[in-house]
Amino acid sequence: MIWLVAILLLAIFAGVGYLKGAIRMSVSLAGLFVGLMLAKPMAPMMTPIYTASGMTNLLWLSLLPPVTAFLVVGLVFVVVGFIVHYKIGQYYKFSADEVTRLTWERMNKRSGAALGLLVGGIYTVLVGMLTYVGGYLTTQVATENDQGPVGYLNSLAAGLDSSGLGKIARSISPVPEKYFKVADILGMSHKTPLLEVRYRNYPPFLNLGEESTIEEMGRNDEYHNLLVQQASLDEIIKHPISVKLMSDQALTDRLLATDLDDLRAYLETGESPRYADELFLGRWELDGNATINYFKKNTIGVKARQIREMKEVVTNWLLGMSMVVYPDQTYTLSNGKEEEDEKPEEKEPDAYEDPYAGFAPQQGMDAEMAARYGLPPGQGAQGQRRPQAQAPKPRRPQLKFSGGRWDRKTRGRYQIQSSSGGGSVVVRKNHRAYIDAGGMTLVFRRVW
Repeated sequence: MIWLVAILLLAIFAGVGYLKGAIRMSVSLAGLFVGLMLAKPMAPMMTPIYTASGMTNLLWLSLLPPVTAFLVVGLVFVVVGFIVHYKIGQYYKFSADEVTRLTWERMNKRSGAALGLLVGGIYTVLVGMLTYVGGYLTTQVATENDQGPVGYLNSLAAGLDSSGLGKIARSISPVPEKYFKVADILGMSHKTPLLEVRYRNYPPFLNLGEESTIEEMGRNDEYHNLLVQQASLDEIIKHPISVKLMSDQALTDRLLATDLDDLRAYLETGESPRYADELFLGRWELDGNATINYFKKNTIGVKARQIREMKEVVTNWLLGMSMVVYPDQTYTLSNGKEEEDEKPEEKEPDAYEDPYAGFAPQQGMDAEMAARYGLPPGQGAQGQRRPQAQAPKPRRPQLKFSGGRWDRKTRGRYQIQSSSGGGSVVVRKNHRAYIDAGGMTLVFRRVW
């Protein structure tokens, strides 16, 4: 198909060149080169035309302005070529003899056809380059459900690759290499939807969920199903979530600023070469059992009462504690369960319980009366029940950190700081972080 397109373009431009003549084709050829050189510099001048019309799609805003600039420059040269051709034609028509005029017209048409072939060849290269650039992305993210323009584009791109022209098209393409890297990552993600788990845990993306658009995308089951079921590219692009994603300039700039080579390596292997040495980065959650065991093993002369109190502390307040450590040397920590003001449970009477147990002394009861009812002297059946002694509830630990900054001391050893204090951190190879939190050591495990 790509060869048929090339032959068709050459034939069309050769015919146009024959009809328009060498003068207009030569001026158009000059306009072609000037337009290619000025398309990118003039693109910012064309952008307000589309933004004023309400267009927010960043993809179209990056493609249409340079194309518009190219067309505007080409149109100017077409007008100039028409004027020059008209002036010269008027000269030969009114100032030259008939033989000279006919000779000039014949030479003008034949030279125009030759120049038309040259212009057609250049446009064939441009079409091939645009086909390769667009098809490089669509062939990776499109599915068998994609028909119409996407299907034709993929067929042309496949023809370019099979003919060996794809490498030439890529070498002359002004598109930055970052585009092809992004296309590779999108293709990988599209074929393997479960990679979203790795996306969430990639260090630079740890706080990406705080972005409103990303948060909405994570909550939208319909959009998630489209990705998992590999719906057509048209359906995905037209979904409101995709529209918002492609209109969020700040989010786009942040994603494009990512080290794409490192991201791809992370998606492929689960390990980031760039952040491999920073063991503290990532998501963590408190390991309650490990925290209790560490306390038992590393507390000299620990007593059963202390172990029991430690279990109550972990169970009542610390379970659910989580921490996220970011590459910008900041961290956030959720402080476990919220403290609740619980009323003491009222104990229901036991049928087998001694009815006189726990009664307060009755003043004025003599020994005889007490003996009659089997009570110790000074107590009576009409006394008030003594409140049962309750073990004091362990106090909520006052942690000296809740979020702030972290600094690396050596590999696997860190210092955390916050407005209320700080602590030391040791990260071991078993993916456990041991945090000294003011008198107690908390053990966190990595969340993958």
